[in-house]
Amino acid sequence: MFRTKSMYVIWIILLASALLTSFLSKIDYDAVNKEWERQQAVESQADTDGQTVDVVNAQDIEEQQADNSNKEQLSQQNTDNVNIGMSVELPTEPGKKVTVMDVFFSNAQGKFYALFLVIFAVMFATADIKSGYIKNIGGQVSQRGMLIVSRAVALALFTAITFAGIFVFQAAANMLAFKCVVWGNWKEIIPYFLTELMLHYAFVLICMAIAVIIKNNVISMTLSVCLTMNIMSIVYALIDYVGNRVGLHNFNIYKYTVTGRMAMLPMNAGRDDVISSMCVAATFIVIMLSLSSYIFQKRDI
Repeated sequence: MFRTKSMYVIWIILLASALLTSFLSKIDYDAVNKEWERQQAVESQADTDGQTVDVVNAQDIEEQQADNSNKEQLSQQNTDNVNIGMSVELPTEPGKKVTVMDVFFSNAQGKFYALFLVIFAVMFATADIKSGYIKNIGGQVSQRGMLIVSRAVALALFTAITFAGIFVFQAAANMLAFKCVVWGNWKEIIPYFLTELMLHYAFVLICMAIAVIIKNNVISMTLSVCLTMNIMSIVYALIDYVGNRVGLHNFNIYKYTVTGRMAMLPMNAGRDDVISSMCVAATFIVIMLSLSSYIFQKRDI
């Protein structure tokens, strides 16, 4: 794996993209902060003068409060409405410093890291098939499914290194973009980091399974990228609708998917959040490994 040039190219692009998103987040944060300071000044002036703020300003304040409420709901992972596409939005409250955890949380929640992970996963899973290496070695081993397990181990290492590296790099990006480095609450960072790592690894194995089953690099890559863009939310909405029609009220399949758990996991993840997310991730890891190994074992290569 470490001799694969595509891995280093993806890492370089990921670091550059993470730095770019940090500067873009800084622009959004400054705009929100400026508006918040303006509203604070209006409220302070109204209190000082003992007068009622005019209707226009009152409406502005209500709109700002509604916007802040929406951001809080986003940070709490309200999945009633799932948007198609990739959205990265800081959970930082106006007036407070942006922490490394804030940026990492927004990127992980928006599946920004998952996009780069699955691109490499598909390339790595299909590389041996395209090169003919599998045909040469496949007939020499009785359990060809173990070749899938070895890939899964390599991808686990790749996912762990990528996650750890991008978290450390984010501190440097914060220094450049926000002119400060505040890590955040480590009691929140550790469980969130480990849980998201497990979920992202499960997502990587899902995309690896797609690549192994389809055996087409372009189609597999397209499907994997679409998964990071919440394209499946259309299917999930249909399943939820059918479930509600047959009597399963308040049924939400999104809670039982890896991508759903990525988005639903709150920053201050509690014990129940961590356990339920880990269970979903572990279930998909076992299923994807078993399915990929079985198909690869039975397939004529």
